[in-house]
Amino acid sequence: MFRRVIAYIKSEIKTIGNGKAFVFIVCLALASFLWFLNALDKRYTDHITVPVKYVNLPLKKELTGRLPEKLDLTVDAIGYSLLRLKFTSSLSPLLIDVNELSNNLLENSYISKYSFSTNGHKEEFAKQISNEIGIISIRPDSITFKVSRVIEKQVKVHPIIEVSFAREFTLQKPPTATPAAILVKGPVDIVDTLREIFTTPLEIKNLSQSLIKDASLIIPDEIKSESVKVSVAIAVEQYTEAKFEIPVTILNQPDNLIIKTFPSKVKISCRIGISQYNKLNSSSFKAFIDYSSRSLILSKLPVILDNIPENVLSVDYFPKEVDYIIEKKQ
Repeated sequence: MFRRVIAYIKSEIKTIGNGKAFVFIVCLALASFLWFLNALDKRYTDHITVPVKYVNLPLKKELTGRLPEKLDLTVDAIGYSLLRLKFTSSLSPLLIDVNELSNNLLENSYISKYSFSTNGHKEEFAKQISNEIGIISIRPDSITFKVSRVIEKQVKVHPIIEVSFAREFTLQKPPTATPAAILVKGPVDIVDTLREIFTTPLEIKNLSQSLIKDASLIIPDEIKSESVKVSVAIAVEQYTEAKFEIPVTILNQPDNLIIKTFPSKVKISCRIGISQYNKLNSSSFKAFIDYSSRSLILSKLPVILDNIPENVLSVDYFPKEVDYIIEKKQ
């Protein structure tokens, strides 16, 4: 239909002179404008979306969970008002008074939940938006407020680093944050279960010396804290190789038998930071075989390396399995 009208107008313009064409266009524009003004004077039903702001919250409590950030309204208004509303509604949030709507019940320490019908307050909401409109319906048709008592707590900071090291370098000790813990404030059901606050990952490549860097904290939305950053210390050192030879222990050996392994010892090779080297010795490791895991099919038993110190970076040993013989005690 619209295309036909445009085609007709073009054909009319071609059939009349330039002067007449100008008059025709002016008349057409004027007629369209008058039609538009007449249309705006009628009443219409339409949908608008209004942002929401929650005010007058319960003292010493905080809202938990997600609340609607916007309300979808079906409204009835004159075209002029509706057009103006379309351009201004996004700038004027609808204020929802939590304590007033809940009759101050949420101030009670024993009450943590209250629901109200949005459609039961259409007139109040309409007055906030404009005296020239009427609200037919609201979605969502109800809003539930969930509140929790507010508490404070010291929470440990956990630095997150994504680092690669230069050749023959490693961490001397786990990264540390300053301050090591921060004070947070929030709903009791969230803060009580909060054990750590993480930093945003620090990405460092080819690290060969110790350094200190600032890192932002990842604070959950429901939590408040005056601390937003910490200093993270990353201690780096060179590592070296250590070698040991330790005996193989036999587990689950029957009292009436003697088990001998060949070889009777395993050789261990490991990497460790220079600062930790003197703390390491052959007794730091244990190697054993489990006699109860023997098989009639296999003639060897696997060697299991146990008790590996936490400060060891990597470890290897040989052999991974040993031969054994069984003798009866005299």
